[in-house]
Amino acid sequence: MLAGGCAGELPCYPPSWFAPPADAPFTAEEVRIATAAGHVLAGTLTRPAQGDPPFPAVVLVSGSSAQNRDHMGSNRDPIRRYRPFRQIADTLSRRGIAVLRVDDRGTGCSGGGPLIEATKLERADDTRAGLAWLRGRADIDPQRLGLLGLSEGADISLIIAADDKAVRAIVLMAASGTRGWKIIESQQRALIENDVFTDDERARLDAGTDAEAILEDRMKNITRPAARGAWGRWWQHFLIWDPLPVARRVAGPVLILHGDRDTNVPVEHAELLAAAIRAGGNNDVTVRILPGHNHIFLEDPDGFFRRYGELLAHTNQLSDGVLELIADWLVGKLAAADARAG
Repeated sequence: MLAGGCAGELPCYPPSWFAPPADAPFTAEEVRIATAAGHVLAGTLTRPAQGDPPFPAVVLVSGSSAQNRDHMGSNRDPIRRYRPFRQIADTLSRRGIAVLRVDDRGTGCSGGGPLIEATKLERADDTRAGLAWLRGRADIDPQRLGLLGLSEGADISLIIAADDKAVRAIVLMAASGTRGWKIIESQQRALIENDVFTDDERARLDAGTDAEAILEDRMKNITRPAARGAWGRWWQHFLIWDPLPVARRVAGPVLILHGDRDTNVPVEHAELLAAAIRAGGNNDVTVRILPGHNHIFLEDPDGFFRRYGELLAHTNQLSDGVLELIADWLVGKLAAADARAG
């Protein structure tokens, strides 16, 4: 689970749930978007209330576990308090950018699913449907569209930007730079470093077995069944998908954000991805490593994903610094052509 979410049923909240504050300088519109696969995605479009359309727009792309348009992964406390996409949409629409965010397929008010059976490539088609829908609106500038993805959402944004050269800018938050089995290996290593063992493993350690041998056995228990096709479709694709050839085909501006305490996707993935994008001839790549931040971009002393629950009980909001970094970069990249020239 790359996004640090928590499995659980999410209700279909009414539009009032996603309404902006009464004094907000932007509006929120409940939307429905038909996909190529035949299901309909439910979402919210926030749009600046000031200024003249057409506006630039950004589509937000969620992580791997089922989440609604706020990137909320459960209706239970304290998980329900973490709603980063609502914060990002609020921040960007206050800065003149429209934002589209949707409930994942099979989640909230959206049809389709279950999400766990959808590969990154299939989820990319859902996001493409959102981009096409925005391009059909008179109040949105089709030449000033961007993507922002978190965790697997960043991988999906990369896939789309590699093919859709009209996407003006992409923000990749905690994106992967290796195949999935290497990510699982690093997560298993984090579990071992935090003394998480089964009773059988602990007995083996007490008998003198090295921790590296435990790690090797864990990985065999994952990769061998996968090689036989015993895992679900999402897992099969996740374990083998390589982001680097995709990254070499991305031509537009890229902002890569990563927390240096990330134990879901280690921080070195940021530079691996940046190097691949640059190797493809694209030098408009900005990397920002956030000290003391974890995979879900919260301040966290160690970033261990098994402690997200207790962390979210008291730390569940993206900081102003993270939000401003995202907004400043996107405002600059999505500025009107005449404004950039001036």
